[in-house]
Amino acid sequence: MKKKKIKKLVIWLVVLAVLGGAGTGGVYAYQNYQNENTQAEVRAVSSLSWGFMGDDMTSVGYVANDHVQSVYIEDKTVAELNVSEGDTVSVGDPLLVYDTTDVQLQIEMEQLELQGTENDIKLAEREIEKLKKITPVSNTSSNKPAAGSQKTDKKTTVKKDNSTVVMMQVQKKDGDAYNYIDKTAKPYEGKGTPEQPYRFLCTQECYVTGAYLNRLMKKEQVAAFEIWSGNSTEAGTLLSCWTVNGAEQHTVADDSKWSVATQEQLEDEVIIEEESEEKSTEQKNTQSTESESESVQVTYTADELRKEITEKESELKKLQVEKKKSQLQLEKLKKDQESSSVLATIDGIVKTAGDPENPPIDGSAFIEITGAEGMYIEGTISELMLDQIEVGQEISANSWNNGQMYAATIMEISEYPSEGNGGYYGEGNPNVSYYSFMAYIENADGLANGDYLELSITPVAEKQESNTLFIDKAYVREEDGRYYVLKADAENRLVKQYIQTGRTLYGSSIEIKSGLQETDRIAFPYGKTAKEGIKVVDAESF
Repeated sequence: MKKKKIKKLVIWLVVLAVLGGAGTGGVYAYQNYQNENTQAEVRAVSSLSWGFMGDDMTSVGYVANDHVQSVYIEDKTVAELNVSEGDTVSVGDPLLVYDTTDVQLQIEMEQLELQGTENDIKLAEREIEKLKKITPVSNTSSNKPAAGSQKTDKKTTVKKDNSTVVMMQVQKKDGDAYNYIDKTAKPYEGKGTPEQPYRFLCTQECYVTGAYLNRLMKKEQVAAFEIWSGNSTEAGTLLSCWTVNGAEQHTVADDSKWSVATQEQLEDEVIIEEESEEKSTEQKNTQSTESESESVQVTYTADELRKEITEKESELKKLQVEKKKSQLQLEKLKKDQESSSVLATIDGIVKTAGDPENPPIDGSAFIEITGAEGMYIEGTISELMLDQIEVGQEISANSWNNGQMYAATIMEISEYPSEGNGGYYGEGNPNVSYYSFMAYIENADGLANGDYLELSITPVAEKQESNTLFIDKAYVREEDGRYYVLKADAENRLVKQYIQTGRTLYGSSIEIKSGLQETDRIAFPYGKTAKEGIKVVDAESF
């Protein structure tokens, strides 16, 4: 009996083992059958692409249906007012015209300033070239004072006929105090106005060149030439002050010199030494390369020459900076003159129109226009992009509330920076300033006042085609911090293709930096068919 029971148990175990193996094999066989008979739809990347997009700037804006255009005249004079309260205006309608008489006068004065600076630059360049051609002498043969000497004079020897004329000249500065003031001298403070005149620290022997006095006259500027004890405005006492108002100054000779202490014209100090005929003949023989009638010789040691050249080059750089500033100011004034007419930037109704004879003095707007139909978006833009956008440019706006896209047109760009970054979150520099702008949406169905939108602006200067690819974000899946798509391989089966991604645009498309081409075919990476090894079929033919 025991043997029969054991035999039956062995038989059952064998049967169970056979059945278990058959079951496992059946599961694998069924799964394989399912994979072979399941197909996944694939679509060409080109059909899913949002196109090759440029490096647009993105910003957050909001709907401002109650937008108002305000015109502030500040210190300008209104020559012509073209609207009245209650008038209906459209974009581009003239509102007022400024009087440009003062601007024209400023332009002429700035042009004179620029011309004077350019002349000074040419003179400085010539002086530097002359200095570079001079051969330095040894320290013992120099006619200049040794280092540490308090003497400020130097001699220029002019040989003419049978006489030697020694003209005494002075160094430009003695410490911080000027020995003479010319057009290159710089005041220690002041703006050249009667309230804040240019202030110069002068020595007792200081003189002002006629060229500088004429410059004050042309620009109607005011300068104060001060003499302080010890040549110091901090430790000394003011001894005298000569104030010159250019508006009351008469033209004098450019090469004349005027004493600060006496306010009178000076004569050049000259010492004439008669020479014998034999000495004169000897001088001519030793300097046969110079002019027979007149020659000038100024001697410098190597150190003195280097110092003189360095000072002249420093003056030249300052003059070049002044020239650049003057050119920029002149350009600004010309733009102000060209933009003398103020145009309406919105469609609306004139709520306020001031009196040109009695403009507001409390800082309020001279003209105010309230919006009529349509809706306006207020956004911000980086100062780095100011030269790449313009009024009249079309931008895209995506509503956060309904997901719809809207086309808007930039109507106004502020001239002044706004506080903070104004919601800007593009790839610009977060340390720069941002400027607000207004854009108009003509077809604003579905939008309400105060709604927030995501704005996308393409620079107008961007001419060449970008190579950045965007596809629908739904076809990209994340796994352990890496992104991939399910792509059809050469055998028409799905494989994982890891990709490198970039920016997200409008919340629904994603930038593909590498790992995917437009000719590739990809499948939706979710659902029961989103598995590697699944056969694929083109969605168009399924």
